[in-house]
Amino acid sequence: MAIQKQQNVKTESGNRVDVYFGGVKVGLVQSVRMSDDYSPEAASGVGDIHVAEYVPSMARHSLTVQQMALKRASMRKMGVSALNGDDMLKGLVFDFVVVSKDTGQVMRKYVGVSFASGEVDVTKHAIITCSGMFNALDVQGEEL
Repeated sequence: MAIQKQQNVKTESGNRVDVYFGGVKVGLVQSVRMSDDYSPEAASGVGDIHVAEYVPSMARHSLTVQQMALKRASMRKMGVSALNGDDMLKGLVFDFVVVSKDTGQVMRKYVGVSFASGEVDVTKHAIITCSGMFNALDVQGEEL
């Protein structure tokens, strides 16, 4: 009896998140949590306390990143790395792209991403770890 081989293609694993400035890949994210909030507001009629529906009022796309490695030389060369508040006022944005390692297909792309806040942790005998919060203007791609 021959053994039937089959590939497990029901789940995506080993995906990667690339960071692009102006279409140029400048880094890699080790871990990212992506959140989409459409701020639904209750809609009801005059004299009726019952909600008829929830209407989206504002699309908020945010990303929380852990351990992001960026090629600083590429960012400095392109003039997009922020050093302080004056640099942040330039309004530079970038894209986060989640790519399937199996197919190379773009699974999720956050566009018009801006840095919101971040932390850096320097500890003895350890690699510097950092986290950051980002806001995006829009999201594209397939659902994860």
